[in-house]
Amino acid sequence: MTDTILILGNGFDIAMDRKTKYTDFIEFEKQLFSNPDEKLLEFLKAKNISIEKYKDNLYLKFINENKDTLGDNWSNLEIMISQLADAIMYFKENNILYNENMNEPNKRHSEGLKEKLLKDNNAYAKIFVVDNFSKLFYEKNWRLLQREVALEKLNNEFINQLDLLIELLEIYLSYIDFLDFEVRNIKSKPTALDAIPDLSHTYVLNFNYTNTSGYLFETSEERTHFIHGRINLDRTFSRINTMVFGIEDKENDVNSDLIPYQKYYQRVVKETGTKFEEFFKPVYEYSNVGIAKSFPKNIIIFGHSVDPLDKEIFQNCFKLVDIVSEQNRMFKYRFIFTYFDEPAKRSIIKNLAIILGKEKLIELTGKQNVVFVKSDDMEGMKDALLL
Repeated sequence: MTDTILILGNGFDIAMDRKTKYTDFIEFEKQLFSNPDEKLLEFLKAKNISIEKYKDNLYLKFINENKDTLGDNWSNLEIMISQLADAIMYFKENNILYNENMNEPNKRHSEGLKEKLLKDNNAYAKIFVVDNFSKLFYEKNWRLLQREVALEKLNNEFINQLDLLIELLEIYLSYIDFLDFEVRNIKSKPTALDAIPDLSHTYVLNFNYTNTSGYLFETSEERTHFIHGRINLDRTFSRINTMVFGIEDKENDVNSDLIPYQKYYQRVVKETGTKFEEFFKPVYEYSNVGIAKSFPKNIIIFGHSVDPLDKEIFQNCFKLVDIVSEQNRMFKYRFIFTYFDEPAKRSIIKNLAIILGKEKLIELTGKQNVVFVKSDDMEGMKDALLL
């Protein structure tokens, strides 16, 4: 008998033919304010949702205005959030948004500044911030404010827009749940996961906001940890949106300006907890004379790029199995990373090297504690599973 942990990323939902890509969400936002279909309007009415406050979200506006110049990253909202947060910090550290002789960002100064910024790294995010600071400055009458206070208000505007973006994402994913599980009644698609015996009894560390594994494989809520929170439009008024959506913590020191954007901070505020740590505890089979053996543990990562944005959680997972291994030399475990194609495999390996360090990664792959299986290779998964 073995113990199994599933670690699920958005690639799992996509493999189940669900429209949960960022590109799907961005297209939904366009449709929402231009040509919403009948089912969507009925859904919004049933949930008593007013959409006006979500119009012209700054993050989606940045993407839509700069899509042709942002390269392959244009649809990765987390990267876009990081670029805009970095741009705001740049202007807080370099007081150049204002004309030197006036306490305002007049048009001539702003145009000259944007021309200079074109040569900088992260140029388009900085230019977007310049334009929106000028717009907000006059709309909200920040003329009488000290410069540092106005810049703090600018940062707060972007933080507020991030909260609204998260709310809009919750609405979208809830609508997709409605379509997939109440209208279309989708079924699971074939993947390497079909090789896992008794999938419904696995533990699930879920990076998604949706409970797709619960709907399609009947995984237990008690054995599932939504590490980044989950969608719940039916929560009571007093309960907060638990969805964590932000950027990597790049510094050891706490940056009070950046902290609201960062995932670890949001996890603390939204109390998503550390329930998943319990999943890594060994399970023992007892005999009449004591402990006979501990069950092997298969830790299967499906649909997650192992992006360093989530490095703290993955580092913790490896640390937890190290602790058990030190206490019990007979304990066997294996991390099985699934990948969509060869470029995705190379990306996962690169990210693991960043997260674990190259020496640790070489050690773990050498001992077969870390292996790789194509996401549609059921036979390969059967061979990789510890029994």
